[in-house]
Amino acid sequence: MLEHAHPHAPPQSADPSGPEAHASPREQQRRLALVLVLTLGVAVLEAAGGAASGSLALLADAGHMVTDGSAVALSLAAVWLVRRRTSPARTYGFRRAEILAAFLNALALVVLALWIVSEAVGRLYAPPPVRAGMMFWIAGVGLAVNVAGFAALYRLAPANLGIRAALWHITGDLFGSLATLAAAVVIHLTGWAPIDAVLSLAIAGLIGLSGGKILLDSANLLLDSVPKQIDGAAVGRFLESFPEVRQICDLHIWGISSRETMLTAHLVVDPACDRDELLRRILDALAGRFRLAHMTLQLETTPQSTCRPEW
Repeated sequence: MLEHAHPHAPPQSADPSGPEAHASPREQQRRLALVLVLTLGVAVLEAAGGAASGSLALLADAGHMVTDGSAVALSLAAVWLVRRRTSPARTYGFRRAEILAAFLNALALVVLALWIVSEAVGRLYAPPPVRAGMMFWIAGVGLAVNVAGFAALYRLAPANLGIRAALWHITGDLFGSLATLAAAVVIHLTGWAPIDAVLSLAIAGLIGLSGGKILLDSANLLLDSVPKQIDGAAVGRFLESFPEVRQICDLHIWGISSRETMLTAHLVVDPACDRDELLRRILDALAGRFRLAHMTLQLETTPQSTCRPEW
């Protein structure tokens, strides 16, 4: 007789103590919608101001604001999709939408960083005239909006990779606004126009680094790799530590969201053991030690024909 179990443990969270990290989907949608409206409004203002003032830093910031808006819109759609019910066709529902949104957001960040670098390098050698006053005031408005957006999303980010990606967009743009303000002051006081391109390169570096990290994290989850917070080898050793377990077959660990890690395995056990009691002990221990969201274990006394050692 084979035994299966499908217990659910509490979802994982990077910050379980923060009450806002567990805000309801409705509250997440409300905050994301507010940030989206503010972000797109400032993007239009900065694009017009950058064209009028000749500032690459403003144009770069406007471009980043557009990707910010796309990032927030993707995260908003992901939060809505995650709320949809499971079905026979989608047994996990749309929980992976969060990871897909994060991947697309991060890819947009990397592309944006490369575009800023290409523009900035050309302007280092032939900087156009820049109207520092206009540049300063528009960057100030952008900074205020980015601070508001950061405050709205910061406490939600630890529990949601998609919102974390959107927050990195906002954070990069916040530093971009600060750099643009600094460039405006330098140009006004010294007339040294290349500072606009120099600080744009700094913005591109920040954007590229943050985007690259999220791109790797989300790609890791999309490829069904073991989530980075779980040591797969340690899980295998832990299962082997039970004296009744003789062999581990087909052990698989993967994440369907940034907070939910799944595990399946075949365990070849001693025929004389109490399998119900053993199953209960193993599941309780796994849930407590590794905080797995969903586990399916099959206990058998002889390996099945499809059984592969461990992984």
